[in-house]
Amino acid sequence: MLLSLSRKFIFVANVKAASTSIEAALADFAEIRVRKTEFGKHNGLTAISADYPWVRRYVPYEAFFVFGVMRDPVDHLLSLYNAHSGEDLKGSAMPTRGMPFDKFMDAWRKDNWQAEPQHWHFQDKHGRFKMSHVIDYDRVTSDFNDICVRLGFGDLRLKHLNTSPETLKRSDLTAAQIARIEREYARDYEFLRDLPRAF
Repeated sequence: MLLSLSRKFIFVANVKAASTSIEAALADFAEIRVRKTEFGKHNGLTAISADYPWVRRYVPYEAFFVFGVMRDPVDHLLSLYNAHSGEDLKGSAMPTRGMPFDKFMDAWRKDNWQAEPQHWHFQDKHGRFKMSHVIDYDRVTSDFNDICVRLGFGDLRLKHLNTSPETLKRSDLTAAQIARIEREYARDYEFLRDLPRAF
């Protein structure tokens, strides 16, 4: 999560959606930088609103350009599965190495907030902040460049950091598994079809 009073922007860092790359590119422009998950890196807009209501003393809520990145739910879940298949897991995260994808869907998701619907991440229940632009992950490079120009940063290059290994691919999933994701994450797909966009 990045918040800049001087540049008037907030970056809402979604899980496994280029957040490390964007934070690396923009951290120097933000007065508030939370870049570790355990300290709130991936807090959604409601949590950010609750933690930083005082910013209105310096910048009106509506003056912030608030942006984030969202992925297709199938790709998002696959990235989570693959990210947790490594040996270097921290804390109590359950490794997914060798886990059948159906077990991942039935059990792993229930104990891991990272698999929550992504659209929740981009809503402020306090009504203070509103998303200005949500980048479709498939357009992350071009949209990020456009946002950098809009915010006056010039032409910054987005490096691809913290990528997940490709242990499991979309082609490895059955039609039934994909249909289940489309059904259970239907609200995410609705949100993706009508993303908040500033340009």
